[in-house]
Amino acid sequence: MTDTDVTWTPSIGLLANQAFGGSRWKGVDAWRAAAEAGAEWISVTEEAHGMPEERRRQLREDAEKAGTPILITGCHAFGLSDPRDAVREFNLEWAKRQLDLTVELGARRMKVLLGEWVWRGMWPNALQWQLEVDTLRELCAYAERRRTVLSIELEPLENSFVNDPHSLARMLADVGSPALLANVDTSHMVVRGTPASELGQLAGRVDSIDFSDSNGKFHEHLAPGTGVADLAAFAGELVADVRGRDALLAVEVGPFNEPDRAYDLVRASVTATRELFADAGAPRPRRDGGSGPRTDGDDGAREADGDGVRPGEGDRARPRDGEGDGARHRDGEGDGARRPDGGRE
Repeated sequence: MTDTDVTWTPSIGLLANQAFGGSRWKGVDAWRAAAEAGAEWISVTEEAHGMPEERRRQLREDAEKAGTPILITGCHAFGLSDPRDAVREFNLEWAKRQLDLTVELGARRMKVLLGEWVWRGMWPNALQWQLEVDTLRELCAYAERRRTVLSIELEPLENSFVNDPHSLARMLADVGSPALLANVDTSHMVVRGTPASELGQLAGRVDSIDFSDSNGKFHEHLAPGTGVADLAAFAGELVADVRGRDALLAVEVGPFNEPDRAYDLVRASVTATRELFADAGAPRPRRDGGSGPRTDGDDGAREADGDGVRPGEGDRARPRDGEGDGARHRDGEGDGARRPDGGRE
């Protein structure tokens, strides 16, 4: 059997803390709500530096209680190309500790967000590019020893070195490590005006996907079907490419302008994503245990009824025409989605 004979059956995850950011669903309640909304696993971004053992244990226990295994983490590695040796070396060691935490949480993938755009223009681009390549090689060597995979995310920023499939493919080639693969963020590509057809430049190297709609103008992760992205085209390209490989498909939406509607928007987003990939030829994801565990009466996350509307909230269940369903990040207002700890995804 060849790879082309194998059909990718994606399980659908969620960037849970981002999706429920600012809502009444917090901590393990947000993760339970994610499971009830249809997510089969979650992605988290946590600060490993100085994290006490009890917090690490709590994260593992919360994931088990919620029925949402952590399959990938996020790492904001913004100093890997800094020309100052001490700063670069500190950021490399910091990223390694993030990778250690990833393994502790039971995941084997870490998404890396690069930050050379912070200093681009102050030092020669060729110097920063090579420093980033060299430092990533060191991080990849550590990832190989820890039996993990790194996914580089392309950003929607004009001054980012990696902001489209072509530049991401170049970075992967220059680093040249089997531990380094690609993360595809559909919203980022739409903001950059990059069509789904350009994903062919990453053929065979996509390891994780952040799936959402986009307003097409600035960085905002919208529920599928509420923006301008041709998500059917993205799903088609990804299903055609990711055959015989175990790539992760995550819904990345929020935080929402109406956080009280977060559960309903997440559920609608997961359902829409599942349908888009099924229509593109992927089998419907296998589900174990239905739509996730029920919560206790005081947990804050309630089970939805059959049409996706939480009891008593039928008039607020679905995105309505003209309503915003993502937290907007225009120039000067941030360049990513807020995390509860003040960072951005």
